[in-house]
Order: sequence, then C-alpha cells, then structure tokens
Amino acid sequence: MGMASAPLPRAVSTAAGRSAAALVALALAVVTVGAPRPAWADDEPVGFALVVGSNAPGPGQTRLAWAEDDAREVADLLVTLGGYRREHVRVVLAPTPARLLAEVAAIERAVAAAGRPARLFFYYSGHARAAALSLGTAELPLAELRARLLAVPAALTVVVLDACQSGAFSRTKGVEPAADFSFNSRARLDATGIAVLASSTDSELSQESDFLRSSYFTHHLLVGLRGAADTNGDGRVSLDEAYRYTYHHTLTATAATAVGSQHVSVEVDLKGQGEIPLSFPEPTTTSITLPPAAEGQVLIERLPARAVVAEVHKARGAPLAIAVAPGRYQVLVRGETRLLRCAAAPGRTPVTVALDGCAVERLVAATAKGDADLGPRWHLAVVAGLGAGRGDGYVDRLEDFGYHRQGLVSPQLGVHLAQRLHARVLVGGELLLLGGEEWRRDTELEPLRLRWDTLALGGFGRVELGRRRVVAYGQLGAGLALGLTTFHDQLGTRTSDAYPGLYGAAAVGVDVWFTRRWGLTARLTGSYAPAIDNLLGDQHDGGLVTVGLGAVTRR
Repeated sequence: MGMASAPLPRAVSTAAGRSAAALVALALAVVTVGAPRPAWADDEPVGFALVVGSNAPGPGQTRLAWAEDDAREVADLLVTLGGYRREHVRVVLAPTPARLLAEVAAIERAVAAAGRPARLFFYYSGHARAAALSLGTAELPLAELRARLLAVPAALTVVVLDACQSGAFSRTKGVEPAADFSFNSRARLDATGIAVLASSTDSELSQESDFLRSSYFTHHLLVGLRGAADTNGDGRVSLDEAYRYTYHHTLTATAATAVGSQHVSVEVDLKGQGEIPLSFPEPTTTSITLPPAAEGQVLIERLPARAVVAEVHKARGAPLAIAVAPGRYQVLVRGETRLLRCAAAPGRTPVTVALDGCAVERLVAATAKGDADLGPRWHLAVVAGLGAGRGDGYVDRLEDFGYHRQGLVSPQLGVHLAQRLHARVLVGGELLLLGGEEWRRDTELEPLRLRWDTLALGGFGRVELGRRRVVAYGQLGAGLALGLTTFHDQLGTRTSDAYPGLYGAAAVGVDVWFTRRWGLTARLTGSYAPAIDNLLGDQHDGGLVTVGLGAVTRR
C-alpha cells in the first residue's frame, strides 16, 4: 500500500489481469538499461506475447468482473512499458481450450519465423482449478498448456497466471513452487530460460476486488513500478525492488480479506546474472493535494486507463500533496464505512481535491477467483402489476344488494429491499399497495359507490437460482395489512374506514441483468390479506393474483 501501514483492499490493487508477474515478465524482456523503447533493435531479441482473459465461470464458480479488462491492460503495458510491438501482442478473451491452443500454435510459428532470438510472454487471468484452467464449461489441463508453451522455441519464456491454485502449473513438472516472492527467489530470474509466476500457491484462492476493479496481485506491483518500490531513490525500480514490494504488500492486503492470505509462487530455470530495471518513474510536473479533512486510504488512478499512480494513507489534520503528471485522475478516499470517488484534472497548476464534490459509495467486499462469493450485498426491486381479486362472502353480499363491479383488473405496486445472507438467499422488507376494487349501485340520486385498497408492510425471504445474466427466484413474505374503504352515499357524503389485519404473499419470477447493477424483473405474485369486514360479519380478502414487471438494482 505504498506509504500506507494498513492494506487498502479495494482501492489499491489491479485485477487478476494486471498480474504482478505480467509486469515482471515484461521487465525480463527489457535487458538494456534505460526506458523501454517502442520497438526492438535489430540485434535484440524480439518479443511475442499472448495475453488471455476470461470472466466466464465454470460449474460451481462465480462469474468474474475484471479478468478480461485486466488482460487488455496487461497488453497495453507490454506495448507502452515493455518494448513489445503492438502487432506482436495478441489479446484473446473468453477462449475455448481449442482456441487457446490454436493461438499458442500461431505464436510458435511466429517465433520460429522471426529469424533471431525471441522472448515469449504468456499471461492468463481467469478461473482455474487445481490442475486446469477453467474456460467456461470446458477445462484446459495445466500440464498440456505447459508442454505447449515450452515447445515454443523462445530464448526466454515467461508465464504469468492470475487464478486460483495457479501454483499447480509448476508442480505439473514436478517442480516445487517457491514459498514466496522472496529476494532469494530472484537470484536466477535474469536471462534465458523460463520463469513461471503465479498469483497463488497450489492450494490458495486468488482474489479480485470490485473496489479496485482488478486483483490485489497486480495492483501492488504497478504501484511499486510507479516509484513506491524505489527504495534506493535512484529513479528506477529494479526487479529486486519490485519483488520485495509486491510480495509483502500483496500478502498484507489479502490477509485483511475474508478469503485469506495469498502468497505469490515462483518457478525459475534461468541462466545469467545482472540487475534488471523494470521501470523508470515518469517525471512529474504538478500535484494533487488532499485537504486537511481527507482521512483514510487514498488511491489515485490515471484516466482513462485506470493506471494506479499512488496509494497512501492520509491522516486528518494536514494537507498532503502527491506529485503527478498533468492529466485526468480519479481519487479514491476509503474510510471505515464509505468510499469517496473524486475527479481531479491538474494541468501545469496543482489542484486540491474538493471533498464536497465527490461521489459517496458504500464499501463492497472482495471476490475470490474460483470460489463462490456472496455477490452484491443489496437488492432493490420496484414492481408494478395488474391482477384480479378473489370472490368471497363480502363480495357476494354486495352483489345481493345490487352492486356491480367497475373494471376487470386491479393495479399493484411493490417496493422490495433485501440483503444477501448467502450466495442464493436474501431477506428483506417490502411495502405493497394492493389496488382494490370499486363497486357501484345506481339510485334515483347519486350512485352508491364503495372503493377499497389494501396496504401491506412486512418482511420476505428469497431464494435464487442462477448467478449470471438471468436469475430465477422464489420468495415468501408476511406482515401487517391495512384495508382502506371509501363509501359515497346517494347524497354524495363520503365515509372512510380502516381495517387492520395480516397478509401473506408468494412470488416466482426472473431477473434479467443488462449491466452489473441494473436489470428488469418479471414475476407472478399471489397475496392474501383478509382485513375488510362488514356489519353482517363477512370479511374480504384484499389480496390479488398479479403479473408484474419492474426494475431491479443491486450493489
């Protein structure tokens, strides 16, 4: 966490995609001292990269949010910071096993045709099990992937896996993964051969965060490469510095999550020695100042790429200026219960963040790759419907006295707010307006008119099936009902009464999500609300059987 003493679980990591290893890989491709160049010189090895991201879940897994976005960011970093030519960087999203192996074969042909030594960089962000990558409903064994990658005739092969139990990639060859991202592990990561960097061991879960819009693993390497890891102050971040910074900060950040600590594993089989600079922090010409009232963990992202440029801990009582290059930025200030999302656009003149102009968000939890998470915590639905009431003794009595019903259907409006207790179980409260009926009897003067409606307030439980775009559900609710009647006599005099009672409701339906937060819902609801009665002892059920359509949101 940069200068912070405590982890910033959602505000400072970069997803499964921007794997710390990914950037180490591109660092290994830079063998000259100096800033990365946009293209290789004729006497230098040429770099080829295959960058893969997949949000798709396998059986029993939860759909990821940021793996594919992270793959795109890794590819951009390889071009802008790693010296790879853009035409040599291939991005593949949500592939099948056959498609992925075909892309590896294409890279193999390109390396063979290069005519000079080549470096291969392979990156994967997505789901995995202990012995295979999970590519949607199909799997690709790690042993097969490893064999195909090692068959590519490259002088240096770097494999970066940001997925659960990704450390098993090394064990498929019988190599024992290193326990951590330690200084000693780096000793041979300097020249030709192979380096395998995995975001977790063979028994751990890698984690991504909605708050960070990325994974913990990558975020901390990126922060380090932007200067936080430059412990000797020489203006560049070396491989040793990046390793030490990334390992300790990833371990610290994930220790604070519900999923638990995450250890980076490494396998190396390389030859040669030498210090390798990974990055040269960009000169800064302006600054963003946090005001005295700002307090908590602070993350500064450059837009539109969402590249993290700083992560610090801010104490209340004194301003804090952070040096940046001119441009557009997003400043995230995380407190104990909320997150402030602020915009800043410093030019040549420094700017101060205006806290009263920041958007306020509630904190969200981290998601484990490969493990079922609780999903969005809150669910809100507003549903309108049309339905019909039921016949009973109360209605029969109106007909006996010559009343006739006006209209065929009754409206219903409901607001339902629930909190998730389990991956498939929610509980909450609801407020319903059960539009009633109007009955009329003609007289020589004004017609006699009786109208009733029912209000219901209570709680409900909901069970869901499915976690993707379409979610089927069933729910049961119960609570208090209030029947409201209005009677107009033949002289036009109005009389109103209220009748307390109980209600029960059951519904089945489906939510269709068009974005991560917004969707539509359709449901069939049956409600029971006996409350209204007459002087003859008849009681009316104000409940309805309705078909409804509404909007849903979650977060």
